[in-house]
Amino acid sequence: MARHRELLTAAAIGLLVLAADQASKAWAQGTLTPGHQVTAINGWLWFRLTSNSGATLGLLSGHNLLFLAVSGILVVAVVVLVVRGSAAGGLGAAALGAVAGGAVGNLVDRVRLGSVTDFIEVHLWPTDFNLADAAIRLGVVVFLVALLVSLGRRPQRGGGRPG
Repeated sequence: MARHRELLTAAAIGLLVLAADQASKAWAQGTLTPGHQVTAINGWLWFRLTSNSGATLGLLSGHNLLFLAVSGILVVAVVVLVVRGSAAGGLGAAALGAVAGGAVGNLVDRVRLGSVTDFIEVHLWPTDFNLADAAIRLGVVVFLVALLVSLGRRPQRGGGRPG
């Protein structure tokens, strides 16, 4: 029963992230003018429409097929972890759902547009990003925390301390 609940949690979070990501990118593409910056919070948050055919910070730009493959593998790995019950509980399943939803959101862009749509710029952050990128980063951090918590809760083998 717990595995079924974790699977539903991961799927629901993944679909929510995918929907929010694609809706926000549609908004950005329909509202923002390329090369023009819109201030949302003075000195801290701007919206600027850009595209990225590489990874974060524009690394490996132009290698869209590589990132298509990596994104597909990542989504399959997340599904396997959740289906096998290795998600580190409900929190881990939600985190993995966020990672998968973000990966699929960027995958949709790569297939449809040949690059990922970025439009969020935050003070002191080195690059523009989108909601999918944020969900992937946050999901990885939360999953690591869930793993650490679940490891701390496991009973020790051997029943006691060595003499």
